[in-house]
Amino acid sequence: MSDKELKELRDQINDLDNKIVDLIDLRSNIVTSIGKLKDKTKGVIDESREQEVLNRLIHLSKGKYSKDTIIRIWRELFEASSKLQLGNNSNILTKRSIESINVYKGGIAKIDGKNKIVKLSSNENPFGPSDKILSPLNHKFDLHRYPEISGITLRSELAKFHNINAEQIVLGCGSDENLLFAALSFCQPGDEIIHAHHGFEMYPIISKVVGAVSKLAKEENYKVSVQSICDQITPATKLIYIANPNNPTGSYLTKKDLRELISKVPNHIIVVIDGAYAEYVQEEDYDCDFSLVKEFENVICTRTFSKVYGLAGIRLGWCYSSIKVANILNKVKGPFNTNSFAQHLAMIALKDQDHIKKVLNTNKENKIWFEKELERMKFKYIQSFANFVFIELTELKANNIASNLLENGIIIRQLNSYQLPHCLRITIGSLDDMKKIVSVLERHK
Repeated sequence: MSDKELKELRDQINDLDNKIVDLIDLRSNIVTSIGKLKDKTKGVIDESREQEVLNRLIHLSKGKYSKDTIIRIWRELFEASSKLQLGNNSNILTKRSIESINVYKGGIAKIDGKNKIVKLSSNENPFGPSDKILSPLNHKFDLHRYPEISGITLRSELAKFHNINAEQIVLGCGSDENLLFAALSFCQPGDEIIHAHHGFEMYPIISKVVGAVSKLAKEENYKVSVQSICDQITPATKLIYIANPNNPTGSYLTKKDLRELISKVPNHIIVVIDGAYAEYVQEEDYDCDFSLVKEFENVICTRTFSKVYGLAGIRLGWCYSSIKVANILNKVKGPFNTNSFAQHLAMIALKDQDHIKKVLNTNKENKIWFEKELERMKFKYIQSFANFVFIELTELKANNIASNLLENGIIIRQLNSYQLPHCLRITIGSLDDMKKIVSVLERHK
């Protein structure tokens, strides 16, 4: 192509850009007029209307720009339009997705006026970590030195224990950080992330942090299905989060389910299997290893030391993925994101599998006992495969039980923030803890 031909084509682009700017200016005037007719106290965003516009434009688009590009461009226009309509003149502005975040609060941890409480609201391991953790507390750490930048010693121990490749492991400050790494790495503002309607509360928050849009997969009896996830896939889908087992419901997808799902998902979409509670599942059809990563390049599996290992306070998690994906995640991961102390304690905990077996057996025994008591009292619960029980009630009854438990120094989780105010999630504690709960529930049966 000659310089003259190139200039002619660029001149055509310039003319088109000028026309596009004129059209955008005209659109902004109409948007502003529409904003004057809206009741600002009720907000100006109409997500269903925006989705109708996107569906129409995707159908009309016949050019060579990808459909996800069209979606992102128009979602940027939607965001600019909402700011025009709100008339926000503040100098400090953020993405509208950030503005709509409800800050994650978790379960309450204290009860005013009570020094001795039973805290079963956050799915922590009530039995604590291995006793061997206590011995290194006096260990001399070079606190003036940075930790290993990639935690290679811990990653090597994890690789040896799970028979996987250390180069494919990425450490995180809790597995929550690994979930965020995935969204930061593969999502742009306007893209879409799929997760279960009643999935982990951090999924929609992470989606909003990166400017992505949550698409909710429907559930049947509080369990998400392969088809319900596939039904939400569009050209804008970049990431799928699957908590397996799911929090707060405790259900899980089988090995067969996961392979069916991933085989149906386009290979450019990243599937994140969040295994925070993986160690608790003892069913034969549960996918407890990392074979999916070997089979599919677009899979990320996460794990944490917060649950069965009883080390929630050190905030250490990790993920395993293909070499290609791990290399991308490492570009997003900050240097020294996990500290020396946490890495050291995690290695000790990993080696004491006798303690883990004891925790799992005690959790199982206490959960079976508690579920039988629920059945005796005729409370409806959904079978959980983690370290908690999910109980379905009426909203009034859930309120009364949660309040009554608090009065007795027992903290559980009423699931209002999951849009399940009629449900309770109760972490499995010691047998004495569970007996205290049963004594309160007896008054409400």
